[in-house]
Amino acid sequence: MKKKLGVIQVLAILIIGIMIGAFAERSHVFGYSDNTPIIPTGTYKTTNVGNYKKIIVTRDTVKDAKGTETVIIENRFTNRTHGRLVLATLKNGNRSLSYYVVKIKEGWQVSPIVNGKPAHTSSFIIYSN
Repeated sequence: MKKKLGVIQVLAILIIGIMIGAFAERSHVFGYSDNTPIIPTGTYKTTNVGNYKKIIVTRDTVKDAKGTETVIIENRFTNRTHGRLVLATLKNGNRSLSYYVVKIKEGWQVSPIVNGKPAHTSSFIIYSN
């Protein structure tokens, strides 16, 4: 005798699958499909001793300790723990600054991208509040 799935069993399997998929998307199991910012808006202290020893991140800009403002081009996750931060200066012509960002327990580890690779030797940490 062949066993066939009834209509109610098929519906139950579909509903359970949709619930599991929604939970996985909500908890970002497969990464971030939307443009969730890796560094949210706020005021942060860092381990950098230069201009970025204190930064203010808004939705569109980043201000450093001296008040220099840069525009955020990209501030998003590329997978669950890594992301990219690309800033463009308002002065000094067409200059952009690219950073590789890793979410860590203390906050975020930011490494500048030099020649297409993250330079971990000059990285700094942005502390979460």
